[in-house]
Amino acid sequence: MVKSYPTIGEYNQIIQQQGGNAFNSLRGVSFVPSRAVPIKVYLFGSGAYAAVFKGAINDTNYAIRCFLTAENETIRRYEIICDYLKNIQSSWKTGCELLENEIQVNGNAYPVLKMEWLDGVLINQFVSNNIAENNVLNELQKKLVAISDDLEKNKIGHGDLQCGNIIVTGTSTNFQVKLIDYDGMYVPNLTLKKAVEKGRSEFQHPERTMNNFNSEIDRFAFWVIITALEALKIDKTLWQEVMQGGFNTLDNFLFTAQDFLNPYQSALFNRLYNLNSRVLNFYLDKLKSFCVNGYASIAKPVLSGQSSGLNSEMPTAHKKCFPPLSNSQAIDQTVSNSIYKIITNGGSASVLTSTFQKLGSTPLEIDKNLYEGKVLLISNGKETKRITLNSHQNLIEINFK
Repeated sequence: MVKSYPTIGEYNQIIQQQGGNAFNSLRGVSFVPSRAVPIKVYLFGSGAYAAVFKGAINDTNYAIRCFLTAENETIRRYEIICDYLKNIQSSWKTGCELLENEIQVNGNAYPVLKMEWLDGVLINQFVSNNIAENNVLNELQKKLVAISDDLEKNKIGHGDLQCGNIIVTGTSTNFQVKLIDYDGMYVPNLTLKKAVEKGRSEFQHPERTMNNFNSEIDRFAFWVIITALEALKIDKTLWQEVMQGGFNTLDNFLFTAQDFLNPYQSALFNRLYNLNSRVLNFYLDKLKSFCVNGYASIAKPVLSGQSSGLNSEMPTAHKKCFPPLSNSQAIDQTVSNSIYKIITNGGSASVLTSTFQKLGSTPLEIDKNLYEGKVLLISNGKETKRITLNSHQNLIEINFK
């Protein structure tokens, strides 16, 4: 059931007139105006579901979220989420507390959500501020993967990772990444529920539905962001706005929903592959594989080279292009470390660069120094395989159907 709630104007007016006296447990809170002239305005921001005000209690600032619309189920979810988070000690967490019947407006009492106030910038602004500092972008990648690990370890899914819900506090040399807006969060006590939102399409797998509601729902969004950050280490112009020739809409991390729907026709995927970076290709191959193979294929985010062992570092889509070590080890020893030897089953196949320049036909040997990290296309006329040349392998065996 949807309850009727006050408007933004009514909340602002009651806070302007009564301040903390309009509240029950928060009585005495000192509200900070967002604008003092020509008249005081206390509203700091609003969304579809709540208006946000800034209040100080004992010299500590809090975000006071007053609901504009909510079902009873929504309020109950907030209560469950905040209660679960009380026992979680994680750097990404923003403290929250649901206070029922807290603010009095026109003779009626309404709930509010009290959250820790964060002094920081949105993650996309942080990237803009540090676009020239690859070491900062690298550290941001590490922190995001650490948050991904921590969320799953604590059986939590945020549900709507995007620019507006990730805040960076501190300085470029000492910063923390915080997650805000827990409207669509998953915690174990909500296991039998469905999601209330699917998140912004620029960060979500196209096949995600309301039934996808668990601690793994943020995996794709993390892959999107760390992939974009890797690309920005190489080509800063990607971060320019779309009208300037870049891929930044101010609400995304380079990618849009269309890139995920059809990665093989994506101008962005094509441009990023043409940067010929082995590390970037690792992320691109992962992301593309998830898009092609479906929502269920999304793996836990990792940094390139983070996992031990050849198979864990190899792009998923390319693992089948390499023979198992037990079968190929003896053959590998006959191939020089300075070359790649490409062989195919069922006859000869053409070997082309990513720009369709033919290098020759299999079996083919090419210079490792010239082609390490590059993308090649192997075609037998009926089927085409795309591979990224990895420094760990000398013999490459392509298996066609």
